Amino acid sequence: MIIESEISNNKLGILRIRARWLQLDENDQPLILITLEDPHRAIQSLTITEVKRYGLTPREAEIWLLRQANCSYKEIATELFISLNTVKKHLKNIHTKLKFHQFRQVLLAVNQ
Repeated sequence: MIIESEISNNKLGILRIRARWLQLDENDQPLILITLEDPHRAIQSLTITEVKRYGLTPREAEIWLLRQANCSYKEIATELFISLNTVKKHLKNIHTKLKFHQFRQVLLAVNQ
């Protein structure tokens, strides 16, 4: 059983709290594992993994991190001091790399 909730604090932002029952061994007492997660940090970690997996350039990585943090195209352009068209071009290249990687994974699975 897992219980999950979010805690909002002006100073810390949003934290996700999860409580999970654990039974490590039939003879041991059940335990409760409590985890605190910063959803923003979790998304950032996942995005960094994607940057490495898909071979994104440093600039594409910056843009992808901001996009995954739900920044609009305009917000990304403002943050990185680039034009809106440049943001669009980079995101188009990123999506092409993502689709290529997915296509390659499907080919590898079919050939096995």
